[in-house]
Amino acid sequence: MVGHIPFMAAAVLLVIILASAGCAELPPGGNTGWSGSIPPTEEPGNGQGYNPGYLTPATPYPTPTPNDLAAPTLSRLPEALPTTDPYVTIYHKKTKFEQTTEAYSFNLTRPPLIIEFDVEPKMITREKHTTSDYGDKDDIVVTQRYPSENAWFMVTVRDSATGKIVAEEGFGKGFSVDTHKRIFIGRYGDYLIQFSGNEVTVEILVRVGGV
Repeated sequence: MVGHIPFMAAAVLLVIILASAGCAELPPGGNTGWSGSIPPTEEPGNGQGYNPGYLTPATPYPTPTPNDLAAPTLSRLPEALPTTDPYVTIYHKKTKFEQTTEAYSFNLTRPPLIIEFDVEPKMITREKHTTSDYGDKDDIVVTQRYPSENAWFMVTVRDSATGKIVAEEGFGKGFSVDTHKRIFIGRYGDYLIQFSGNEVTVEILVRVGGV
């Protein structure tokens, strides 16, 4: 018993020394909350953010000012040039034909010779009485409108010296009822051009390569 007294006295003395040294207390819970090897750095409370030193401050990259920005370049689309007719018009007329014939001679030295025409035939209107195919089979009147059977037009191009037909086209009277037609002659020659027709109004355009 006497031998343990010095040991107990030493222990009491050590506790008194530590208490007098003001040893700091551990935070509540006894845990620092950091498990890594690098000690945590507390964020300052002055609102300056957090930068532990990994990012090195540098000069900002210069950005262009509004005066340095290039103004947009507005390019104007080229205006479409009107397409020029490579041919020379030597005849353009709208004529009513009633058993009429017209003839013209022309020495074609610069081919081609192009003749175009649009035909407006006399239209006939008739009323046809018939019976309806629906309902009570009532009598009805059907109005029909069609070109006159006597409407026709013809363009004939002949060799002036021989009278041989070089080209011919028309409307009705053996020709189709297409109202727009075209003749193209691509060789030199002295020609007789003849227009004839009945119960039609025709717009005729004649062009050549040059005069």
